[in-house]
Amino acid sequence: MRKDESLTLKTEQLMRDLKVKGEIINHPRQSGRTTKQARLALGVHDRFILKVLLFKSQEEYVAAIVTGDKRVNKERLERVSGLRDLRLAGLEEVESLTGFSAGGIPPFIFKDLCTVYVDEEVMKRRFVIGSAGSEYSGVRFSPQELLKLGYSIACIV
Repeated sequence: MRKDESLTLKTEQLMRDLKVKGEIINHPRQSGRTTKQARLALGVHDRFILKVLLFKSQEEYVAAIVTGDKRVNKERLERVSGLRDLRLAGLEEVESLTGFSAGGIPPFIFKDLCTVYVDEEVMKRRFVIGSAGSEYSGVRFSPQELLKLGYSIACIV
């Protein structure tokens, strides 16, 4: 079994454990690591693709989930989270905290790891597609599933 396949299985198990409903979409020939690559692999507009980003302030982490056509406004994220001097977590920090590499972070992984803010634009979509553990698989689901996890909704773009 390839590493990306085992990470997708790990994501499927996480979804079962959290009772999150969604459909795994494999795209083994095209990476979806970036929004542009995911758009090509999945054939959907950027506004349906999720970017899942991890930020760090001192020793505290905070995650941000936005649509692929938007950018996180760090100042707004600092304001809503109450954290200061946020920076994007490094690749090693991301993998150490989540067990997944950047570009393959499932949006559900943060439930018990850190505070999560979902941009309000995400919640306006019928469906969204996030990573399913690797850059070669995605998971299509209703953004309402994120509310089950206790994630906060805020304007962070």
